[in-house]
This record gives sequence, C-alpha cells and structure tokens, in this order.
Amino acid sequence: MNIISEIKAQDNTRKFLIELDDNLKVESVLITHKRTLCACVSTQVGCPVGCTFCATGKMGFSRNLSAEEIVGQISLMQSVTEQKITNIVFMGMGEPLLNYDNVVKAVNDLRKQSYSWQKITVSTVGIPDKIRQLGKDTQCQLAISLHAPNDVIRNKLVPINQKFPIKDVLDACKEFPFSRHGPLMIEYILIENVNDKLEHAKELAALLTPFKHIVINLIQCNPVVFSPPSVETAKAFKQCLIDAGYKTIIRTTKGVDIDAACGMLATKKILNAV
Repeated sequence: MNIISEIKAQDNTRKFLIELDDNLKVESVLITHKRTLCACVSTQVGCPVGCTFCATGKMGFSRNLSAEEIVGQISLMQSVTEQKITNIVFMGMGEPLLNYDNVVKAVNDLRKQSYSWQKITVSTVGIPDKIRQLGKDTQCQLAISLHAPNDVIRNKLVPINQKFPIKDVLDACKEFPFSRHGPLMIEYILIENVNDKLEHAKELAALLTPFKHIVINLIQCNPVVFSPPSVETAKAFKQCLIDAGYKTIIRTTKGVDIDAACGMLATKKILNAV
C-alpha cells in the first residue's frame, strides 16, 4: 500500500488517498491540534451503513481492511510528517465494528507500539453485541455516533437504527467499562431543522442519565446533504446540555475545504482532483 495523493487544507489538515495492494483506495486524515497530532483511519473500503449525512455511505461497500492495512495507514502518514502522531481515531471510512476482528487486532497492535488506550478511539453507529465484546477483548475509548435523541429521527439519519434502536445500543454501552479517564463519548451532528432544537437537547440529556462518565461532542453538520444550524443555535444546544450536567463541547471543524471533515470522506472526490 502507498500514498498516491495528498491534499492540504488551510488549517493544515492533511488528507491522503492511499492505494491498497489490490488497487482499491481509502482516505486517511492527519488533524493538527495545539498539542496533538491525530490520525483518522479507515476500516473499510466504502461503508455498508449508509448514514444519510455521510458521503462515504454513498460509495457503497467493497471490502473490509485487514489489521495490517489499518495500522499501515498510520505508518504511511507518520513517514511524511516529522511530528509524532499522538492520537488515533477509527473514524474514517467504514463502520469499525462491522470489521470487528481486524479492528481489535489493529488496536492491540497499536498498543504494543506504545500508544495508550486513552489515545485510541473506536467510533461506531452502534452494533450492540460488538460493543459488549469490545469491552472484553481490548481496551480503548468508545465513541457512539448517536446524532438523534429518539428513534424517529435516528431512523432517518442512521438506517441501521431500525435494526439496532437507541435503547439496544445504550443498553450495550452500560456493559462497557467506562471511567473518569475513559468516558463514553457521544457524537452528535447538529443538522438544521432536523435535530438541533432545545427540545432535542433536553430529550438527549434525559436519554443519557444512566451514564456517570460521559462527554458529548457536538459537530456542526458539514454540507454533504444537509445544512448546519446557526452558531447561536449550536451554542444554545450546548448550553442546555451543560446545564443538565454534561461535559459538552462543539468540536472544531477541520479540513472542510478539502472534504476531510466528518462525513465527507469519499475516494471519488479526491480521485477527481488527482
């Protein structure tokens, strides 16, 4: 596998097109923060889940990546930067828990390379049996791509919710070993006039009450299909959750100008730019 293209954003986010040995391609991203360098890696070529706000889902699904291909993305990106990669997120193309065995092997391989479990985050839309198993098979941070406070809205945004509704996902999370230093991370994309009202924030706050250790990441929707709410609306949503006692942040959007932000990875786009 090798890097065949790189695009750099104005905020220094770097997106790489990586060609695998069978000529299929994935995208990986390096995200620079003040004190960290985060590698966002893919776990599948395309994605079978088909979230309606995500460009990757519109590609369809080709195959799972091997553990070597997952870890190899990090090695390739490390080879083209002098700064040490400090954090790794399984948030690129694909649903990690639908490639469970290879993802767990990759996490364990990375931990052998001296990466702390607290610096490795596996993100999932929620596959209940695999969430339970992940907490037993390895140690890492877990992020749930929730994006809605109820099944009516989530069914429209995350089609797999019809098979694994919110209650089943959160019940599985109750069996995952969260702690103060490894809290449940809730990812919630704010979409204008879909899930961004104060009533939705209050419903979300009530939904998450069973969890003691939790961080909520609010993400302004990137313009793939939907539109983001106003800054004022996002801040009001955040404040409502803070008032309910939750640590809540609005995630800084990185790499939008090169289609490298959340929900924007799709190899066809970068291929058109090569």
